[in-house]
Amino acid sequence: MTSSPLSGVRVVECAGWNGVLAGRLLADGGAHVVRVVPPPGDPLASEPPFFGGSGVSIQETWYNAGKRVVAIDLASGAGRGRLLGLLAEADVLIEDWAPGGGPFTDAELGATNPRLVRVSVTPMGVGGPWERLVVNDLVANALSGSASVTGNAATPPISGYGNQSHNTVGLYAAICALAGLRRARVTGQGTHADLSAHEALVSCTEQVLMQWFFPTGANWPQVARRQGSLHWSGAYEVYEGRTGGGIMVTAALNFMDSILPWLREDGANQDLGDPEKYPDLLTMIKDLPYVMRVFREWVATKDVDEFFFEAQRRHQPFGVVKDIATALQSPQIAARGYLQEREVPGFGSVRFPGRFFRTSEDGPHPSPPVKVALDEIGWDQRETPRTEPGSVPSNRPLEGVRILDFTHVLAGPFGTRVLGDLGADVIKVGTAARSGGANSTMHPYYMSWNRNKRSITLNMATPEGREVARGLAARCDVIIENFSAGVLKRWGLDREAMAAANPGLSVIAMGGMGQTGPWKDFVTFAPTIHALVGLTYLTNPPGEHYLGYGFSLTDHLSGLAGAVATLESLEHRHRTGHGLDIDLSQYELGLGLMGPALLDCLANGVNPEPVGNRHPFAAWAPHGIYRCAGEDRWVAVAAKGDGQWQALCAVMGQPGLAGDPRFASHQARIANQDALDAVIEAWTASQDRYEVMAACQAAGVAAGAVQDAADLATSDPQLAARRFFTTAESNQWGAYGLDAFPARFDGRRPAPYAGTREVGSDTFDVLTGVMGLPDDEVAELMARGALT
Repeated sequence: MTSSPLSGVRVVECAGWNGVLAGRLLADGGAHVVRVVPPPGDPLASEPPFFGGSGVSIQETWYNAGKRVVAIDLASGAGRGRLLGLLAEADVLIEDWAPGGGPFTDAELGATNPRLVRVSVTPMGVGGPWERLVVNDLVANALSGSASVTGNAATPPISGYGNQSHNTVGLYAAICALAGLRRARVTGQGTHADLSAHEALVSCTEQVLMQWFFPTGANWPQVARRQGSLHWSGAYEVYEGRTGGGIMVTAALNFMDSILPWLREDGANQDLGDPEKYPDLLTMIKDLPYVMRVFREWVATKDVDEFFFEAQRRHQPFGVVKDIATALQSPQIAARGYLQEREVPGFGSVRFPGRFFRTSEDGPHPSPPVKVALDEIGWDQRETPRTEPGSVPSNRPLEGVRILDFTHVLAGPFGTRVLGDLGADVIKVGTAARSGGANSTMHPYYMSWNRNKRSITLNMATPEGREVARGLAARCDVIIENFSAGVLKRWGLDREAMAAANPGLSVIAMGGMGQTGPWKDFVTFAPTIHALVGLTYLTNPPGEHYLGYGFSLTDHLSGLAGAVATLESLEHRHRTGHGLDIDLSQYELGLGLMGPALLDCLANGVNPEPVGNRHPFAAWAPHGIYRCAGEDRWVAVAAKGDGQWQALCAVMGQPGLAGDPRFASHQARIANQDALDAVIEAWTASQDRYEVMAACQAAGVAAGAVQDAADLATSDPQLAARRFFTTAESNQWGAYGLDAFPARFDGRRPAPYAGTREVGSDTFDVLTGVMGLPDDEVAELMARGALT
């Protein structure tokens, strides 16, 4: 009998864009989520696009899937009383009330339900000089550093397609909610998480902070810059084929053993095979621009679809740049049943995308939300949640949880970093096959994603190494891995094999394509996923298709989803005593990030084209990033509706523009966006970006400077006031910078922040302390090569 991971969990959601995905994720997990909206209706209901001519918002339907939606007037005493009644029996409250502006005091909420886990999601966090900034997706991406590395030197900074800032923050909010819930299950005490959307976004910008914190780590500028589709490493880029469009290719994986022989087969290696000029891989890496030029010329001779499948046959993580309509034709989507028919009230049947990840105990496929009347709201019946007696600090809610971490590169390690930040004992397993380059403390990449973990090494090619791994797994709560499909099963570390020794163990597989389907063995990195799901195609100026995101967005968000999955598994085990198998396909996670665009195509036949920084669904105008005084200085400005446009005209000192026929209505502004952008940039071009931001904010208009790493680390007053940056020590690097976890729990950051450990430095302590092996047995294992 199926028991969804979060069955019986009760959630109240009183939030807009930054919190709405969190409730959706919890509903996907089986929680009973009640979304509370004002009596006029859900603000998301007016957000385009719509299902045909029905007036039903695709955005509202996507983000509220699985929820019950009720209108409550929180301006009235009766309405507040009704909400307090719901909260008295709830487990979680997700809200985005302005600091100090909610309908209840902290004391009222505490008296109503002392076990309540409250997640406050605000644009900037509570406290600090920017506490009350007006922010939307565009402005959030500008302020966080995301836009500073997206685009190229010939374009303005680009925000990135879709609602990716809101998706990022929603994943973090779900993590905060479930981490707090885990603590409540142990202590019987509630928690208040103060989540800063700004900090959450800054934490997910890959090289932006890495290059700043490790300026001597490689041949890179300390301030990362926009360089189109070219990855910060210089080893990934999108090139156009002879036919079929563009494809993301990389020289980063098994170049000497896989790619160079392929180039030779095609007669395309030029002089890369010259042993005198390029005697080894290191020599070629030093001449990477030339290597990538050879790639460009090679790709230009290929049909990209044929090239893609041949690359994947050779286990190379190439990815065709697809538009939304083409992305939806994937045989992997069909084979895994990712799209299933669902009825949208007021429209009809539509193929509806699935969850962000799958578990062995999932309920039905996600469905549109259900709107209910106030007198119909009530919680489902459940057993009273039990408490496991213990003491867990509110700012380390995962103390006592142990994770066995087999992940590598970014997605998995970032997810386990989050768990380690929150107090989990993360045991990172290194292997001889993955002990060099970006998998060691010699590289800033490894340093960036592996703090707050213990490090051991095992030789999984030996029976003894595998037996040690199984012994550790018997003493852990969760295994997380991102190997190719089937590796853990071959090692005897799948949940079925471990069930007798540890029935509560959950296993999370973070494979690129998932554990089933015709593409399950495909190799992917984040740029591969970006290309295949339409994110690369749509993150471009009009007429371009190959620039894409400037950092590995889906790696970060897959990691966050892995943390959510871990926390769901802990709640499921608390209730049932059993673990879960979790299939987190990074491909399906990427598709989920494009959910509204997928539904617009499925329901309306819309195959969108890139629009640069303009709003993808024409809900805001103006909505752009504009040049300011100084070299490569920019500001994001966005106005919604006539009132904000009139306020912006006043700020610009041109109130008469509000009546200009070209701009007098929203429809007119959309029709004349070229002229509109020219008017605004004529004003901003001579202005300081922070002065433009301040003037717009004072008038209630969303605006934010495009900040780069130097701005974030040295000039951002909000990050400084909330002490977002800290430091750690390393033998290799000395003192280096860290970004903190982006939330405070009951006023405190998760702490301490232990720096990244040397690979294998904790092997002895873990085997003796966790497994209880005697010293001489560990020495024997080492002598037999099992611990290398």
